Order: sequence, then C-alpha cells, then structure tokens
Amino acid sequence: MGFLQPLALLGLAAVGIPPLLHLLDRRRPPVVPFPAIRYVVATEREHSRRLRLRNLLVLLLRMLVIVCIVLAAARPVVPWARGRGHEPTAVGLVLDNSPSAGAVFEGEPHWDRLVSVARGIVARVTGDDALWVATASGALDRLSAADARDLLDTLGTSAIRMDVVETVRRLDAMLAQAPQARREIVVLSDGQASAFAGALQRTEAVVLVLEPAPSVANRGIDSVRIERVAGSDLARVAVSVGGQGDRSAVVLRQGDRTLARAVAGPGETAVLEARLAPGWHALRVEVDPDELRVDDRQWVVMHMSPAAPATAGDDPGPFVRDALAVLTASGRLAAGDEVVVGSGVTGAAVLVLPPSDPAMTGALNRDLAARGVPWQFGSPLSGAWVVDGDAFGLAGTPVYRRHALTGSGTVLASIAGMPWLVHDGEVAIVASRLQPEWTDLPVRAGFLPFLDGIVNRLGRRRGWIVRGHPGAFVRLPANGVTLLLDGDARPVPADRRVGGLTDAGVAFVLGPTGDTVGAIRVSPDPRESAVDVVARATVRGSLGSEARLVGAGALDRDLFSGARRAELATALLIAALLAGIAELAVATLVGRSRAP
Repeated sequence: MGFLQPLALLGLAAVGIPPLLHLLDRRRPPVVPFPAIRYVVATEREHSRRLRLRNLLVLLLRMLVIVCIVLAAARPVVPWARGRGHEPTAVGLVLDNSPSAGAVFEGEPHWDRLVSVARGIVARVTGDDALWVATASGALDRLSAADARDLLDTLGTSAIRMDVVETVRRLDAMLAQAPQARREIVVLSDGQASAFAGALQRTEAVVLVLEPAPSVANRGIDSVRIERVAGSDLARVAVSVGGQGDRSAVVLRQGDRTLARAVAGPGETAVLEARLAPGWHALRVEVDPDELRVDDRQWVVMHMSPAAPATAGDDPGPFVRDALAVLTASGRLAAGDEVVVGSGVTGAAVLVLPPSDPAMTGALNRDLAARGVPWQFGSPLSGAWVVDGDAFGLAGTPVYRRHALTGSGTVLASIAGMPWLVHDGEVAIVASRLQPEWTDLPVRAGFLPFLDGIVNRLGRRRGWIVRGHPGAFVRLPANGVTLLLDGDARPVPADRRVGGLTDAGVAFVLGPTGDTVGAIRVSPDPRESAVDVVARATVRGSLGSEARLVGAGALDRDLFSGARRAELATALLIAALLAGIAELAVATLVGRSRAP
C-alpha cells in the first residue's frame, strides 16, 4: 500500500479525541444513602456489563470514523490487477500525424486508429500527472486532459514530416524537468521506418511504441521535371511514377483546367506537354488515388519568359555570329544588346570568350576585375579533354584548347575537375573560344541549344525557383522582399529564411516594384512515400534499449509503468459513513438503556 498524500496521515492524531472525551465524561456521582435505592443499584449491577460493552463499541466506532476520514484524505492506493489508478507520472505523447498516417489499411486510415488509442491514454491522465503532446508541427505543448481531448477532436494529418527520434529526444529532455518521479513517453505512429532514422544512446523516460499496422501497397509520384521546349512556348513535364500497383492516369492541371494526360505505371515516366503564355505558372501533376494520397499529387512551377535581346560583340568568331542570327530569326532570341557575346565585358549581361589574340588576355582580365567579376583567364592549355557535367547538354563535348580559369563562384561545367564554364551574376565565362580548333561544340547539334540556354539565362528576367518541404525553412535569394502565400502577402525576413509553409503548393515572391521575381515550390518530403514498417530491432536501436514495441493491449497494460492500482479513498469515505450510522444507532440504544 502507498499514499498519494502522505502528509494527511498527521490527522490520525485526532483519533485520541474520542477516548479523551470518553474519559472526561466518566464522572462519579456523590453517594447519598437512601434505603429505597437498593433496588436501582441491583438493577444497574445486572446491566453494567452490557452497558460497558456498548459504550466501548460507540468509542471504537467514533475512532473508526476519524481513521477512515484521515486515510481517505491521504489517498491510499493498493496493487490490484483490475485497478486503473497510478502514481503521479510525467507523460509525453507523440502523435505522428505526418502525411503517411493518412494511409488506409483495411478501410480505415491509420490516423483514426492512432486517435482512438490516444483518447484512451488521455482518459487515464489524472490531475496529479503532467501531460505533454508532440505533433508533426514540432510543437511540444503541456496540456490538461481536457485540452488534450479538444486537440484530438480537431487534429488531423499534416503535410509536415515528423522525425520520431528527434521528437522523443526533445520530449525526454522536457520530462526530465518534471517533478513526477515516473516518466513515460508513448509513441503513436503509423510506424514508417524512415521516421525512426537516427539513434538515441538512452532515455530517462520509459518509451512505449505502439505496434503499427502492416504496410500498404503504394503507388505515387517519385519526381517531376519541367523544362521549356527550345524554340517554342511548350512546357514539357516528365513525371516519374514509383512504388507498387497498376498503371494509372497521369494528369497535368492548372487550377481546374486539364492541360495534358498520359498513362504510366511504377517504374515508368510519363511526358506531358502544354502550351503556356509568358509569365509564371503554378501547375499540378496527379495520378489516380490509392491507399496513400499524399504522394499522388505534386506541384511544379514554370516561368515562361520572353526571349532575351542579344547581339554579337567584339571578336565572337563566325560560328557565334551565325548561331545568334539563327536563334534571333527563330524567335529564341530577340534583337537587341541586352546580352553581348564576345571577348569583352560591355553590355548589361555578357558571355565572355577568350580573345583570339593572346596579348589581349591581360586587358580582358583588368576589365573583368573592374566589373567586380571574381574570375580571371589564366595561361592557355592544349590537350584532349571532355566536358564534365550535364549543364546545357555539354557532357562529353571534346575540348582541345582552353585557358585555365582562376577565381571563385558558380561552376556550370568543368574539365578534369577544373572550371570551364562559370557564372557570376550577369556574366558568364567560357574557357575556350567557340571554334572547331578549340572545341567540337560549334559543329555539334547541341551548339544552338547551348547558346540559347546560356544567353537566355543571362538576359531573361527568368526569376528563380527554390524548393522546400512543408514545415521546413527555405532561404531565398536577396532580391525577394514580399512573399505571396495563398493570396496573403507578408514581408520576407531580413535573413531571407522563410518558414510557415505548412502545405504543399507554390508561393510566389515579389520584388521591390511588385513584380514576381521568384517562386517557392513546396512538395511533400519524398520519404513519406516509403511505407515500409519499422522493425522491432530498429525501434530499440533508434530509441534506446529500454524502448518497447507493444500492441494496443500491452500498451494499455504497461502504460504508467505498468502499475495497476486501486485508490481506496472512496471506499474509506463510504466506510466512514457506515461507521457513523452504526455509531449513531448504538449511541441511541445506549441512551435508551440509560433512561429510567
């Protein structure tokens, strides 16, 4: 037996009050000789033994009433197989409402099962316990049982991924500060194996993990790649389908409009094309729904910008002049001098080639430095190399002559680990002249697409696109000042770290003049598509050797340190009431017995 309020036992000192009053009440009457009294004395002697027993019973009943009331105030508990009570416990409840919890198993979403188990846990929380609830949002909230019930009534699955191991680590540190001696963490999750990545050395709290339901077959969108078709207003969207299951319709939509359709199955790629007007476009790709809906839809964003005005500058070479003329005639470039291609740095944006005269290299380097470009042409080199990297389709292009490039910045393509095509702001530099004796690029089919891509990259106000996941922070380029999210505008923080993106979709970023300068594509974490269930050994490896994977029945039995106890306060109060009634009845009989 134990007591939840042991200080109340000090009240047992009051048990001495009835005997004290009983002794004070025992007064000897004065002795007055009277002949006729001998008959009364004889009668009293006959009943004295019975009266003493009744008085003793009244005394004991009064003491019992006090003992029962004091013990009830101390709240005694005893072990009992059917008991529901427990000693005060600090409880951490991990509710994994990440997207994968929405998967349907045997006609019921995993989330409904988790909520049902959570309600049973909250129902057992008493006023002496401390309850913390953690969800995929990352918040760790201390809640009363009533507040936790309200949360379960409104909480649903989220687009945010939960790291179960990190959440348990944070909860364990939180519970360590609680005054309760017992500390337990209950993990209610669909058991996605990837959510249990990482490892904890040990936890102060006992960790109980609800055994998940079996995994379900899942087909979803693995990746989406969008690009503009050269020389047209077509956007080409390549959708890779993964997982398991039958072939499915793959649909490209913009708002309520269907732009294109195809059919693909797991391991296949569907290619969709749609004509788009100049400007920004938020597009949605969908496959037929299955047991896990979160990866059946993804968002992409595309900026269809007008052609960049370009011209040939100083000493570009004949192949560059002819290619620029062809691209301008086809509409891929516009007439103008916003982008200049040649061996100089004049122009709003420039594609810089090595000079045909090596003696001009020093002057060109000084011009680059004056413009603030962190790259310089080094010594000329001859040999036989191929271009590394797949930027603009350059991979495998033979190169015979080049300059060494020194400096720092963005490297778009390299040769033998050395920079060959670099980019800094509105300046791009190629280490070789675009002529056959330097490289095969001018006589290859990829020359026009390369020149088209690099010039439009420099000249178009293309905007930028960054990718993020729900709940994660993304860092924006410096030229964004206002974030437009679901129609609501809010300023971009000074450090350009943007949060609050809790749902999949597209958010646009506005510049100082109100024009759209970029976009954020928010997609579900691809790890949510992996529905493999965590193994028992993995649970111990991730959450410590004391962590246990238990079924719903075992969780109900082992919860709150497995201490099934019954609290006796109510029974003691009932006993005090019955003893009081018995004392009243006996006292009444004693009083009648004393009556003449």
